[in-house]
Amino acid sequence: MPPSHASSTSAALATGSDEEHPTLSIAILGGGIAGLSCASQLLSQHKKNNGASCHNLEVTLFDTGRLRPGGRCSSRLPGDAPPPEVKNRSSGKYPPKKDERANRRSCDNEGGSNGENNNPQSVQVPENIRRAFDGAQSSTQNANSSRNRIVSSMGAVDHAAQILSISDMDADFGAFQSQLQTWLEEGTVEAFPEGSVCELFSEGENEAKLQSVEGDMYYGKGGMGSIPIALREHCLSFDNSDNGEDTGRSFDIHQDVWVSPSNGVKYIGNRDDPDPSQPQWELRAGKRSLGTYHRLVIAHNGKCADRIISRTPAKAFHSLLRTRFAPYVPQWGGKEMTLNSIYSLVFAIKSPKGGGAGMGGLSSPIAIALAKLSEEDKGVYTIMIKNEPNLRLLSCNTLKHHHAQNANADSNIEVYTLLSSAKFGKKHKGPQENLPMELSEKVVMKLLESLERSLQLKEGSVVESVVDLKLQLWGAAVPMNTWQSNSVGGKGADGFVYDATYGVGACGDWILSPSIAGAWESGRRLADWMLEGETSVGLPDRSSKEDGGKFVPSRAALESGIGTIPSSPNSKSMFEFPSNEQSNRRGGPNRSRRPGRGQNRSKNGNGRRSGGKSRNVAQPMSQG
Repeated sequence: MPPSHASSTSAALATGSDEEHPTLSIAILGGGIAGLSCASQLLSQHKKNNGASCHNLEVTLFDTGRLRPGGRCSSRLPGDAPPPEVKNRSSGKYPPKKDERANRRSCDNEGGSNGENNNPQSVQVPENIRRAFDGAQSSTQNANSSRNRIVSSMGAVDHAAQILSISDMDADFGAFQSQLQTWLEEGTVEAFPEGSVCELFSEGENEAKLQSVEGDMYYGKGGMGSIPIALREHCLSFDNSDNGEDTGRSFDIHQDVWVSPSNGVKYIGNRDDPDPSQPQWELRAGKRSLGTYHRLVIAHNGKCADRIISRTPAKAFHSLLRTRFAPYVPQWGGKEMTLNSIYSLVFAIKSPKGGGAGMGGLSSPIAIALAKLSEEDKGVYTIMIKNEPNLRLLSCNTLKHHHAQNANADSNIEVYTLLSSAKFGKKHKGPQENLPMELSEKVVMKLLESLERSLQLKEGSVVESVVDLKLQLWGAAVPMNTWQSNSVGGKGADGFVYDATYGVGACGDWILSPSIAGAWESGRRLADWMLEGETSVGLPDRSSKEDGGKFVPSRAALESGIGTIPSSPNSKSMFEFPSNEQSNRRGGPNRSRRPGRGQNRSKNGNGRRSGGKSRNVAQPMSQG
């Protein structure tokens, strides 16, 4: 429900049905940490910043998650099963359509698979692994059967983000540190016990060694998904009526809504003379209109974000959303946002009862191997794997989330999450929403066999113990570089992008730091900027090679492959930047950047090039 609205946010909102309190409507695309943080800050601060007589505020967030928001910071919970129609907690509008579900993220699948996987070599798959795959398939055909899956029935399972921390590079994240303290007091997060996060690396020729990682690290209590749920609940607390009195603030969140990449976002303002006091953006999901809005926030990334904005006149803004997918960037940072791709394998294994020889009293081959490697008699929740190139992380959901075991069963169930390296994800990439069975079997076997090698276990000891599994490809996983703008807009004017001409902004970990802290800070800072004043911030200036902004490599993300996380004191680097020769072949810093769709075209936007013989310079291949 979009009324009208203004230029410098408070001053320009001078029109509308309620002249005393005109309404500013803001749509946020993406229900991850950045989008929820942005919504939370908009709702929290708008009265504080603008006084009692300021404009009203309507914030609407659209998320593709079927059950709840969270993005990469989400969890699977016991009983999870998408109902026939997902009702939204707030308004219940926009129930998902079948064709939208089938086509979601198709833009990220295009060009995402490698030729070698069109006909992947068949692998020997044991019968228990095939049965686990059969269970996974049946659960997608019958929604209710997913409630009986072993991997999701034991307790919370984290299948993407695993650790919340603040690195030394994030020393200026004071606001996030305060938020973290609040979450600790409220029981939203808890600290990893000392010694429960370790690195596994090789010492000598073949000897594996486990060493504790130092530093403060946290995880969501009851799953990492508790963090976005806490943010959502905070946003929903801003009801438009408080004790019968209009607060001037409202928040709606709509789950399982797919804003079409091809025609889902349309600029409806005046291109020649934009008037921010009028709605400027119309959103659609397929043939359904999702309303018109004064401001738009892009709180996700990848090819879908690229394509959503590509047909709009915000060309400088769009150029930053263009994405390539790779496990690394050159030392000078690269010309585009670069995202890696990671496989996540959640698997359940049976272990004999009463053994208790492993970490935390568990008795699987994995638990016993980690207990032998651990110098202290403590449960190891999470290990960063540095002795196997196909892997990066193993996490024991059973220990971390205190899964209860069936007292009457003759065996225990342990549930683990295994994350691949970015190079492995790139090499075996396929269409993430519809992975071919042959490719899935090949990936699962390679990951489990790699884990056995990493832990120096007998071949087949883990594979033969698997009773259930779920494989997922995060096609657009972790940013390998971040956008560093040289624009000066005042205090706090970094870590986000805002185009005041068209009323569109972007937030996310790709602009600040590849971490939960970076995503949260980016969303908060964009919200403050949109409320305090509207001048453009963070846009590239292509007229200046020195001051136009640039992408810079994230060494911490490149090193870990899974985000900005601490390392052990004796950690050995696993990453080296490609040589200058490789960098030059892929497009060095002096090569011109291919403009976004619509650039270098005639002014009237008819799609014809202004210079018939001009050609765009090719760019590196492009995440989502």
